[in-house]
Amino acid sequence: MPGSSLPQVPAEKVSELVEETPLQKAFATFLEEQATLDLKVLQRHWQAAPRRHGALPLYEDAVLGRTGRAAANTALVRPLSGGRYEIALSGATFNDWVDIEAAGRDISTLPPDCAHALLDAIEEAMRARHPIHMRAFSVRNGVVKPYDLVVFPLANRWGGLLLLAYVRAREEQFGMVDAIFASTTGGLLALSPTKNQDGLTDDFRVIAVNQGGADLVLREIAELQWQLLSDLFPQLRGTGALDKLVAVHNSGQAAEFDFVYPGETGVRHFSMRAAAMNGLVSASLFDITEIRNREESFKLLFQDSPLPMVVYDPQTLGMRDVNLAAIAHYGYDRERFLNLMLHDLLPEDDRSSVRTVFASGPLEAGTDEVWRQIKADGSLIEARVFSRQVDFHGLPARLAVIVDVTEQRKIEARVSFMAHHDALTGLPNRVLFLDELRRALSRVHRQGQPAAILCIDLDCFKDVNDTFGHPVGDVLLQQVSDRLRAALRDNDLVARLGGDEFSVIQRDLADAGEAGQLAERLIDVLSKPYDLKGQQVVIGASVGIALAPTDGESADDLLKNADMALYRAKDEGRGVFRYFQSEMDARMKARRQLEMELRAALIMGEFELYYQPFVSTETNAVTGFEALLRWKHPQRGMVSPLEFIPLAEEIGLITPIGEWVLRKACAEAATWPIHMRVAVNLSAVQFRGHKLTPVVASALASAGLRPDRLELEITESVLLRDSQANITTLHQLRELGVRISMDDFGTGYSSLSYLRSFPFDKIKIDQSFVRDMAANSGDAAIVRAVTGLGASLGISTTAEGVETLAQLEQLRAEGCTEVQGYFLGRPMPSSDIPALLAARTD
Repeated sequence: MPGSSLPQVPAEKVSELVEETPLQKAFATFLEEQATLDLKVLQRHWQAAPRRHGALPLYEDAVLGRTGRAAANTALVRPLSGGRYEIALSGATFNDWVDIEAAGRDISTLPPDCAHALLDAIEEAMRARHPIHMRAFSVRNGVVKPYDLVVFPLANRWGGLLLLAYVRAREEQFGMVDAIFASTTGGLLALSPTKNQDGLTDDFRVIAVNQGGADLVLREIAELQWQLLSDLFPQLRGTGALDKLVAVHNSGQAAEFDFVYPGETGVRHFSMRAAAMNGLVSASLFDITEIRNREESFKLLFQDSPLPMVVYDPQTLGMRDVNLAAIAHYGYDRERFLNLMLHDLLPEDDRSSVRTVFASGPLEAGTDEVWRQIKADGSLIEARVFSRQVDFHGLPARLAVIVDVTEQRKIEARVSFMAHHDALTGLPNRVLFLDELRRALSRVHRQGQPAAILCIDLDCFKDVNDTFGHPVGDVLLQQVSDRLRAALRDNDLVARLGGDEFSVIQRDLADAGEAGQLAERLIDVLSKPYDLKGQQVVIGASVGIALAPTDGESADDLLKNADMALYRAKDEGRGVFRYFQSEMDARMKARRQLEMELRAALIMGEFELYYQPFVSTETNAVTGFEALLRWKHPQRGMVSPLEFIPLAEEIGLITPIGEWVLRKACAEAATWPIHMRVAVNLSAVQFRGHKLTPVVASALASAGLRPDRLELEITESVLLRDSQANITTLHQLRELGVRISMDDFGTGYSSLSYLRSFPFDKIKIDQSFVRDMAANSGDAAIVRAVTGLGASLGISTTAEGVETLAQLEQLRAEGCTEVQGYFLGRPMPSSDIPALLAARTD
């Protein structure tokens, strides 16, 4: 343990071990001063000596003939090969320190306490190339003596190094027993046995006790020392502790035991270890009251817990204990339960694979591992099991907490299905389609077998919706899906990408003509009449085809090119199919034109905000408005957001447009009643660059709008890419005080994992579930599941697309928090809001 360089070492005050007279104190001070002076002389010689051929002074210049009175305290050390050192010369005081004649000895042969300290100081002095001061200790007959140890590095006239070691004994010393007694907060006692009239040991006198022991029994050391235990603690005999101490003394063996003492401050639990030695009994005492209280608390929590819990042996997996909740949940009586092994709760096929898992270590909270388990009646459940090491009646055991997730898993499976499938038709949605397309492309690249992408758009579908309404249109989409499934091979896949757009992956083509043959067959199948609730309807279909790998090597490129071919088919009369061709750039030209006009729109102020109200299902009051962006084009008129928002996202223009929307919405909302919220949709693109949080903060500050009046709506696409960074941004926004809502839940990327990754304030149920909720039990079940999920997670729910009173009443009955739709209010400019609020108030 190297210290500071010598010039910084102050003179040490001598510790007093006995009561000294003034003359003794003066003499001790004189000796201390003389020793310090000798050390300073050595230091001065070392510093004043000339340096030759290097940074260290020569031994002959700094030490030889100059040690004076310090010579008795010094030893000259020279390095040997292999990292060893030899003492060349040593003085009497130095020899007293090492308790041996040191001259001519290898340092490693000295007593270990001296050898280690000396080697540490030498190595540090050689590294530092200046004198090193350390505190060293020697232990003789249980007495610890401290020394000052200083090592001077020196040059050697014949090459190499020499070291001068100086040792000075310090006045203070202390006993090892005293050090041990003072070093622990636990109680240490030395007890002398006392005999009764029959000459038998029946009590003990306290001959020594440390401060920790006095603190444990709430007494002073002076009150305890030399007193009988039975006088100090009259109730000790009743605990059995005194009898066990007598047994230790009589047997000469050590023993460890616990006892309870009913003291003045209440019942306390102690643990004692006692050993007999040379007629005395030494004992260590610890207060384990808190430990015992925790054990009692564990028992209470174990038995009264609503979760099934078992305590089992980690070696045999045998049951040690079960709580009442486990008995009720599994249906076994207590006696039968305690005769089971932990793996007996598992199906036979699962036992061998999980037996080692339960025995090997703790099963941490947060694990996604789910075990199948069997109840007494034979029914199968799914459960997560978490285990922890516990002490059970003094033996190692494990506590297992069992969480039945059977119903939760059903909901998760349904929501997971919703995340990857279209809610109306049950077909894969765009997410699953793109995943499958990427896998198909990987196979194309590996095996060289071509594949085709067919984009399908229904002709005249909008006319059906406009004529018969959305419910009939939905039935039509379901029948279209059934026909597509029936027309494909098992190896092919069809997905609904949205609206009346479908897409097919045709794998393992023999030649490109097979894709055209499939397209003709699909057009023919889809063009046959449909019976829609008694109505005969005829529609058509157009198909665009892109081939892999010739028309694109990525899923996005293939889908884009198939979409361009589809538009060519629709432009050329519909009811036909077209292959993608590289010259199909007319649509791209139109896109570029729209892009230029979109950039100009932001500069020319052509954007407007419309607002659609949210209404509370509990109070029927308007609670806020959703801000909806509109583009009033000078020639095109009102351009649908569906046309320009995706383009704005693609070209990066959505970020400045989104900032304009935020600032405009906050400024206008600041003029509304103070309880009104404003909801603003955010694009995933706005999360790039991590500038969204300061933009939101600036918009709130500029408008003077309270953060809790702003609600930011995101879709699951925000969490699909760069999810960790985006979740961090969402947490920053929440810290501002704004609310975060998940929009279009269930239509694209919805997953429970997203609800676990961020604590959303609201879930918005997509209108596709609301539209046919009354007639479609599946939609109603999904709405019920989502509202129930929101309630269990403390998340409010808003249903979109409410168009009828029946839908409103059903949503209210299902527990939906808010509703939004044409039945409650169409999008309107900010200037119309006061009239709407006044009318609803009237």
